[in-house]
Amino acid sequence: MKKIKKGLVIFIIFVLMLLFIYFIVPYFAINKLTAKYGSEFADLYSENGFYDDIEYLKVLQYRDERADIYYLTDDRLKNKLSSLDDDHAAILYIEENHSSASIFIFGDVNGEWKFEGWDLIRSFSGTAEGVMWPYYF
Repeated sequence: MKKIKKGLVIFIIFVLMLLFIYFIVPYFAINKLTAKYGSEFADLYSENGFYDDIEYLKVLQYRDERADIYYLTDDRLKNKLSSLDDDHAAILYIEENHSSASIFIFGDVNGEWKFEGWDLIRSFSGTAEGVMWPYYF
């Protein structure tokens, strides 16, 4: 009986470790992309005309390099992100004081990143109640 309990505990620990690894992997991929390419987008958040300042940004996709977004409540945005080609970048901007989070899409036009659109993911003002994983806030 003790062997069964011990085996069950080891199995549960193993499963929990696998789940932890599964959920943490996108953070490593996003941090890697942000470290490599984030400086290119540091000032481009003002392109939408609504953001005055940001807390930080995260690069979700840069050309053909992308991190997996495991969960996104907006199916339209999820499809848009999955269909971006190699001339695009997707950047998550977290507004100052964490008051909102938006994904901006930029296209490469003659070697310069041009703003193509944005989608509000989460806002504390109540205008958006979306959720995504990996979660930033």
